[in-house]
Amino acid sequence: MGAFDLIKMVFRPKPGWINRTEKDGTPATAELIGDPQAILKGIGGYQGKDGWVDVDARIQPPGDAPYEAKVTARLSQVVFGLLEAGQTVNVKIDPRSAEHVLLVDDVDTLLKRRVIS
Repeated sequence: MGAFDLIKMVFRPKPGWINRTEKDGTPATAELIGDPQAILKGIGGYQGKDGWVDVDARIQPPGDAPYEAKVTARLSQVVFGLLEAGQTVNVKIDPRSAEHVLLVDDVDTLLKRRVIS
C-alpha cells in the first residue's frame, strides 16, 4: 500500500449510504473472506481521523442465498486486529443496494467476542 492509498483510505468521506443503512438496513451476517490486516500492510502508528475501508466478504442475508460483496468498516475496527479472515460479523445491507454492506459490530463487541473465543 502506498502513501496515496493511505490518504484515500483515511480521508475518504463517509459514504452517503451509510446513514441510511445504519437506520433502515437489513440485519445480516457476513463471513470475512479477505484478510483485513492486508489493508494495513506498510502502515504503522497512525493516530488520525477514523477512515473507511472495504473488506471482501460472503454476505448471508436472512432467508436468501449468500453472495460476495465488500463490507465497509471503520479503520478503527480493522487497525486493532479485531477482524480476520474466516470471522463472522454482524452487518446491515443497504435497502437500496445489496452491494452496500456495513459492518455494525463496534470495537467493544469485536473485542468481547475475541476474548470469549
